[in-house]
Amino acid sequence: MVKKIFATVCAIIICSFAIAQTAVISGNAKSYAGDTLCMYAVTDYISKTEKLIATAPVNAEGDFSFKIQGVDHTFMAYIDLTVFKGVVIVQPKANITIGLPKKQQLAIEDRLNPYFKPEKFYVFSVSASLDDLNNAIPMFDREYNLALNKVFYSFQGVSKAYVDSVEAKITAEVPASDKFFTDYREYKYALFDHTAYRRNKNDILQKLFTSRDVLVNNPAYNELFDELFVNPLSGGKASVITVQGLYAGIYDKSYHTLKRILLTDPALSGNERLADYVILKGLSDSYYADTFPKENIVAVADSFAIMSKNADFRPIAQRLSEKFKRLLTGFSAPDFCLKDVKGNAFTLSEQKKFVYITFFNPMSYTAQSEFEFLKKIRSEFPTDVLQIVTVFVSQSYKEMEEFMTKNPDCTWPVVWYNDNTQLLKDYNIRAYPSYYMTGPDGRLVMNPAPAPTEYFEAKFSKLVRDWKIEQTRRQYRDDGKTLR
Repeated sequence: MVKKIFATVCAIIICSFAIAQTAVISGNAKSYAGDTLCMYAVTDYISKTEKLIATAPVNAEGDFSFKIQGVDHTFMAYIDLTVFKGVVIVQPKANITIGLPKKQQLAIEDRLNPYFKPEKFYVFSVSASLDDLNNAIPMFDREYNLALNKVFYSFQGVSKAYVDSVEAKITAEVPASDKFFTDYREYKYALFDHTAYRRNKNDILQKLFTSRDVLVNNPAYNELFDELFVNPLSGGKASVITVQGLYAGIYDKSYHTLKRILLTDPALSGNERLADYVILKGLSDSYYADTFPKENIVAVADSFAIMSKNADFRPIAQRLSEKFKRLLTGFSAPDFCLKDVKGNAFTLSEQKKFVYITFFNPMSYTAQSEFEFLKKIRSEFPTDVLQIVTVFVSQSYKEMEEFMTKNPDCTWPVVWYNDNTQLLKDYNIRAYPSYYMTGPDGRLVMNPAPAPTEYFEAKFSKLVRDWKIEQTRRQYRDDGKTLR
């Protein structure tokens, strides 16, 4: 019996090693000597959450090597090169050598620009054959995009025959046998057809979605999915989902009700995994389009994360929930710990009072003018009730020091953002200045909070008054009493 158990365990271990492999991607880039390169992957194409999957220190000679552990499927990742975003296809057991462009520094205006996006390019494999995915997909995309541009600039439109001939030409020039590539190509062609001559949506749905499994890790599948399933729970005329009554599941905060109704739609034909994927996409679209109350969408996402039979989709729902709650009033604000000019650390979660968070950029005239009004606010409210903190977003810590030297009458914490771009993403900073307010329990109570020039004093006084009334009500409820 013991031998059988031991043999079973060994078999499981051997199978695990056979399925999950280590991929090695190395190269030489002398301009990055002394740096540590980071490789990221998108966890899923719904929440678009990115995770660090490997790092590669670059030695004095410029040599680097990424070792990605536990690779059991093919997926796209990217190397963060600040100005550039080097896309690489990671495959199980891959061992390739790549080349990188010469290192470039980010311009000051781009570094502080919340809208800046690095330029994306495909990393070329110098050691692999042309039919390797890291060479074949870039070649395919180049030919595909050239053909697509011709369609866009064609004022008279194009015929199905023309599109078929273009696709046949691309296929002949860039042949493929790898399943990831053949799937990628098929969904790219379907998007091309839909764009070029408006191929029937129902035909695409039935052939490539209803009768297929969900290709979670294939970017071409998800690109076409996004094109067809736009805000799928809204019930709008443009939606491919035509079944009525989906709002009932949202307003009842019921994942099961939503799925039961959705599965009756002809576009899904009982495909449960596709139905779940549509729900995830619908929750994300609805949240940002304000189609339904945000609290209800969060509740459905939480329910999905627990109850879905598709275990691989549950983490997506969990990530969506966390993303939704990040800046939703009533939920904890993203925490941070940053230092001021004296080296004192300010930790948001340690404040047990109302905190007025201001994101400041010295290049913004509005931010500088409103900074003067903060001084007036600071003098009007006691520090045990209101704490002001200014997150100084600038090129360097020294710039903040120089600013504070010119503003000696600033009596509240001004902290440097410490090149923490993730903090700016967490607070969805799109312009300067930006304002938020948290309560004594660390939860967001205003998003956005009023600017100092927008009758702040009156609005904050009302907020404190309402908060005290609510605390009194809670105390009475906890004591079993009724407040009349």
